[in-house]
Formats: sequence, C-alpha cells, structure tokens
Amino acid sequence: MGRRGVQQQRVVVRLVLVLVVWFLLVLRGWLVVWRRVVLRWRGRLRRRQLSRSRGAEGG
Repeated sequence: MGRRGVQQQRVVVRLVLVLVVWFLLVLRGWLVVWRRVVLRWRGRLRRRQLSRSRGAEGG
C-alpha cells in the first residue's frame, strides 16, 4: 500500500507541474496578445486625439 501511495503522489505532482507550466504558457501568450491589442488601441486613440486637436486649432 505504501508503494502505491508514493506512486500516486508522484503522478499527482507530475500532473500539477504540467498544469502549472501549461497555465503559465497560456497566461504568457495572452499577455503578449493583450499587449499588442493595447498598443493598437493606444495608437488609434493617439491618432484620433491628434486629428481632433489639429481640427480645433485650425478652426
């Protein structure tokens, strides 16, 4: 019984490690995608603000 228990614990530890590593990889990927999206939106907002300021100054 003792040996079986140890084997089960090792399997559980391996599964947990795999899940943690997988979760970190997915989280890292989402962070990269999120940064790209944020940068795109910031660029659009900056362009809009510049166009508005230019129109206000011209008018």
